[in-house]
Amino acid sequence: MKLVATQAFGGYAQGAEITDQAAIDAILASEQAAFVVRVPDDTAPAPIPAASIKNAVATDTADSK
Repeated sequence: MKLVATQAFGGYAQGAEITDQAAIDAILASEQAAFVVRVPDDTAPAPIPAASIKNAVATDTADSK
């Protein structure tokens, strides 16, 4: 997760991306949390598409033995 500044505060300009975990923790624990939004980290793995899960069939169930 990273933060994006919705308006300028501290040393951050509006639109600044904050990725340092210590800075994120400090901002979220302070009054400055009102000036940021949480956004997914670009390096996070892509979610598995629901279609590939929907068609999965359980093969090891009590009924199959």
